[in-house]
Amino acid sequence: ELLLRRRGEVLSKSLIASQVWDMNFDSDTNVIEVAIRRLRSKIDDGFSPRLIQTVRGMGYVLEIPSSYDHPGS
Repeated sequence: ELLLRRRGEVLSKSLIASQVWDMNFDSDTNVIEVAIRRLRSKIDDGFSPRLIQTVRGMGYVLEIPSSYDHPGS
């Protein structure tokens, strides 16, 4: 839901952790990567285009192509 509400905006791991789980992000844990992988398996695997993008060194972003914003356009 967070990615969808803030689509097009790169969200850092610490922001995701604080907004979704109300926790401080510990860089030694992979909880965010695991959650993103599970989400990708539900909405990206087997579909094109892939919506969840990794922005190296920054975080994750949900990008919905403009043709999908207005189906049938």
